[in-house]
Amino acid sequence: MGYRVVFEYETESSAMSDVYNCADEQAAMQMFKELREQLIMAIDPTRCEVVDEPDLYGMTDREQGCYGFVRIDKD
Repeated sequence: MGYRVVFEYETESSAMSDVYNCADEQAAMQMFKELREQLIMAIDPTRCEVVDEPDLYGMTDREQGCYGFVRIDKD
């Protein structure tokens, strides 16, 4: 069984979407943590609605029209 880490965000000035395949849960969790930090740097979480679960981190800033998420899916 493999793991897939899905990452997507969109702000006024940039957007990114990518999928990373990981061989095991530990690698997927490490990638999840790194991408979560990138998302927090791209979008200020203090202005957003935030979902913070063990395998999903997402944020939405309805006022600015920005959003982003990173999640882990099992294959």
